[in-house]
Amino acid sequence: MTILETIQTEIQQPYYRQNFANDGQRFVAWYMRNIHLLDQCQTKDAVTDGANDKQIDAVYIDEDEQKIYVVQGKYYTGDSINAEPVREVISSWTQFYDLSKLQENANEKLKRKIAEIANALEEDSYCVCFELVTTSMFSPEAERDIEMFQARLAENDDSDLN
Repeated sequence: MTILETIQTEIQQPYYRQNFANDGQRFVAWYMRNIHLLDQCQTKDAVTDGANDKQIDAVYIDEDEQKIYVVQGKYYTGDSINAEPVREVISSWTQFYDLSKLQENANEKLKRKIAEIANALEEDSYCVCFELVTTSMFSPEAERDIEMFQARLAENDDSDLN
């Protein structure tokens, strides 16, 4: 069984079907459970996907590691995925320079998570990790955008997000 087949099977379990509205949300929840090892309650709390999610599908603050994970998920069963999701991650990253503006028109779950992010960033010991997770391969255009995004992140590595 391929990883895609495993994901497709597992996101049909009652927990995912009862708590998340579509396969995209279920995939992000599956990722949070299986990669970040969150329990069911933590996962449900982390997923912010939906209307006015500001290109942020999940937020998880790992207090032990002092990392803030911002996740954009793309559940796609085709051969490749274009550059649009990469640009969505870049969009969410640039919004972090002004958390109060990011909070404008955000959905209620994301507003709550932004407040938690602001509190964590006040401690000055947290780092922000942006994750783009997908079930497909990236197109050459997407790969170029990823390389440019990584270079941009490296340039700003020492900058303060506050």
